[in-house]
Amino acid sequence: MASWEDFTRALFIRFSNREDMVEEFNKLVQDKKNGWICGRFEELKFLMNDLNPSLLESYYVSSFISILKDISPMLKILKPTILMQAFKQVKW
Repeated sequence: MASWEDFTRALFIRFSNREDMVEEFNKLVQDKKNGWICGRFEELKFLMNDLNPSLLESYYVSSFISILKDISPMLKILKPTILMQAFKQVKW
């Protein structure tokens, strides 16, 4: 029996337009609520990883930092190596 997370992911992958999801991932922009962008980014990363498991964590970290226009330079100085580290530094 599949978990709820696996079930919802399978439904999304089966019935979603993959090009739209990739486009949404690539067009994410910083919102005034950084918590929202972290959550949405993480959701899309999860789905993107299903489409292309060869994408490295460094790709996602770099993509996330590029979204954060206001604090991107400061985050680059901190050099997060994993996405969760970048999320924590943004909320800090």
